[in-house]
Amino acid sequence: MTDQTFAARTRKVRLANGMTLLLLENPANPTVSMSGYLWAGSWYAPSDNEALSTLTASMLNKGTRKRTKLEIAESLESRGARLGISANTFTVSLSALSLTRDMPLIISTLAEELREPVFPADELEKLKQRIIASIREDQDETRVRAYERMTQLVFPAGNPFYCHPAETVIEQVEKTGVEDLRQFYETHYGPESVVLTFVGDHVPDELITLVDQSFGDWRGPAPREVNLDETPLAPRSTRDHIQMKDKANCDIVIGHASRLRRTNPDYLAAIIANRALGQSTLSSRLGLKVRDEMGLTYGINSSFSESGIGDGPFTIGVTVSPDNIDLAIDTTLGIVDEYISGGISEEELRDEQSSFSGSYKIGLATNSGMASQIVNSELYGFGVGYIDELPAQIAALDKAAIDDAIRKYFHPEVATIVIAGTFDDNR
Repeated sequence: MTDQTFAARTRKVRLANGMTLLLLENPANPTVSMSGYLWAGSWYAPSDNEALSTLTASMLNKGTRKRTKLEIAESLESRGARLGISANTFTVSLSALSLTRDMPLIISTLAEELREPVFPADELEKLKQRIIASIREDQDETRVRAYERMTQLVFPAGNPFYCHPAETVIEQVEKTGVEDLRQFYETHYGPESVVLTFVGDHVPDELITLVDQSFGDWRGPAPREVNLDETPLAPRSTRDHIQMKDKANCDIVIGHASRLRRTNPDYLAAIIANRALGQSTLSSRLGLKVRDEMGLTYGINSSFSESGIGDGPFTIGVTVSPDNIDLAIDTTLGIVDEYISGGISEEELRDEQSSFSGSYKIGLATNSGMASQIVNSELYGFGVGYIDELPAQIAALDKAAIDDAIRKYFHPEVATIVIAGTFDDNR
């Protein structure tokens, strides 16, 4: 019987120039999904211009030495193909989807954008104006303002999870020129940094040859290793307020340093613990009490949204009317306290294990879902076999493991609480 595990079906190849390829055949339909990354996210940008990585990545499809932005877009659209490049905290994400017959177009276009960008000055100015407009628009959102302020109180300036004030970011964007992008590109973009995964109806040897023909003679800098200290918990709880005009509701963000990374041995236990506490507004403890029973909000959730390469914040976010601010905060913190003292119930544990496993399997039903999981396994150094092992690891978690994670990673007693909206200044 053929071994159907991901470990057995996925082929890993390292090209002579350092690029890593992972290939999985899935001839269910005549398409191929690509997912990948390179190490050039915002963490690599200078502290006085953290927008530089985003601007650089966003400009890669705005023109090359061979073609204009419109020519590139038209060639992809005429085939119904998609190719995306976007910057994250630590990496630049690469993604693509096309019919199998159009894979040569995807690979050659990706090579063109990664190897031959020209960063047209007029396109940079248009991009900068769009980013600045988006930043200013976001500043009218209570949730955005509360979250930004929370990060400024929890993390030191220079930490990748610290959100600079909007005007600081706008100043950084405004001062960035073409030469800044070229310098960042030349310093951080190179083949040793690139990992590409292809899943779909392809012949691995042919695809490897295509990639090698387009990228084989590419040379560039080796990636710099991420070295990030863990952010400690604050010594005490703090509270801050952001007064905004004419807001019908207020947003509350409760957060603290999570100290959780994807490679932590108890990561899965912490994720299951959070799912039961507040990941879902409809079925979690926070949702059932604060939303359904008390009717204080339409939405409340908790999250380890940045627990990956680094340890971002643990947050709880809730939207309430100004009259219910104190009640919502007290109720939310009380629920977390009860969760810490009593732990997860056996029913909650079974429900979350089942839900997690179901979602995981559904995600692996598509080429893009498989490609994403393979890329994540490579990103965190687990190996492709981890995809096969994960469901069993989830099923093996017991109440004791979850309760240990609850006590380790949830700390309402030192949480930073930020309220943004229109409310009584005498609170």
